[in-house]
Amino acid sequence: MADPDFWAAYLFEDGAPEPDLDDDEDGETFTAEFQVGEGLALVLDLDVVTGYFDLALTAPGLAQPITVGWDDQTHFHPHTMRWSELDLIARALALHDPQLRHPGPALALLARFVVLDEQDDPDVITPLMDAAFQAVRPRPENGLRPETRDWFERHDLRGSGLRWTTGDDGHLVVEQVAPDSTPRDLNSLRTPGSADFPFTAWTALLGQAARILAGAMTAPSLRAPTIRAALNRCTTAEGAAHLEPLAAALHTADAVHPVLVRALTEPVSRAESCWAVETLAGLPRGSVAKRWFGPSPLAGAQSWELRLVLATQDRPPEHAPILISELNDTLRQEGLGRAEIAGETTRCGVLGRWISVSTSADILIRDDLSRGVSSIARILRRHNAADTAELRHTSPEPALIPLP
Repeated sequence: MADPDFWAAYLFEDGAPEPDLDDDEDGETFTAEFQVGEGLALVLDLDVVTGYFDLALTAPGLAQPITVGWDDQTHFHPHTMRWSELDLIARALALHDPQLRHPGPALALLARFVVLDEQDDPDVITPLMDAAFQAVRPRPENGLRPETRDWFERHDLRGSGLRWTTGDDGHLVVEQVAPDSTPRDLNSLRTPGSADFPFTAWTALLGQAARILAGAMTAPSLRAPTIRAALNRCTTAEGAAHLEPLAAALHTADAVHPVLVRALTEPVSRAESCWAVETLAGLPRGSVAKRWFGPSPLAGAQSWELRLVLATQDRPPEHAPILISELNDTLRQEGLGRAEIAGETTRCGVLGRWISVSTSADILIRDDLSRGVSSIARILRRHNAADTAELRHTSPEPALIPLP
């Protein structure tokens, strides 16, 4: 994970080079195992070369690890868990294994298996994801991480008719109401009646994680008046400025979990101290984060998915790739989004040779649709392609977008 090329490949970033990993000369996969005790663990297999990532669950009742989700760029099924479940698991992992600081590697790796819906609050999520990516990909700049926004947009299924329900067996399942009329598809094994998802083992994993977190709140010394007063000051909007007295009080207290003390005295991020305060105070997860960090830049963010079709017949083979590459670079430099080749349409010519008819590109425009369309039109005209190109919305209706 120290190799920056690994993260570029793992996050499916444009132009990501193949990581130079000495241990992967024979094409073998790497494995990250996240244990919470009692024989329960998540096992993440990473085939960086092919871009295939498999998440499995081990439990005492399972003969072998059972896949709960996978991600690639073709037939993916990454929608495994809710944000609240991942946050719970990551906190329990940090308490169980002091090397897995939260937010950090566990959150950065496992977040690709989250599905977001209307219950998820960007104000709570953004600071944790920013801190996780900062921990594994340090950079001097502050503010919203580009990885956080990319991740949020890829996993955001708000407005897509997601519904979580608890079955008669007590297990939580997810389904998509009227999937044909929604802009984003749910791709999950955790659907009602699924025979492929290990529901009982997953519930056991969450139960064990909850017990670990609850156990960190039970030290009798946390009820001492001086510590409660120090904790109360830390749960306000200015609470981050009051950590030192709390840390000093905890140093003399008995049976306080050392991971939580370290998060206050030697935090790798303000978000680490934040979740420690929430845990010590016995408050709902994310409640202090909203006060400390305020509104997320993602709370009012908008994005539009577009499809650009370029006529390529009688054009040089490099015409479409060069144009789309320039479009992607321009959108990214202007902070407007991204573009990538989606596919090609061909036909058989009179001599039996396949002729390229058109090339399509998937385009994401952020926050300012008018400005984004203007940038697209400018690039198309530069390549003499505006008169034959077609730009449409991808969802909810494929309406044609006139070029200015």
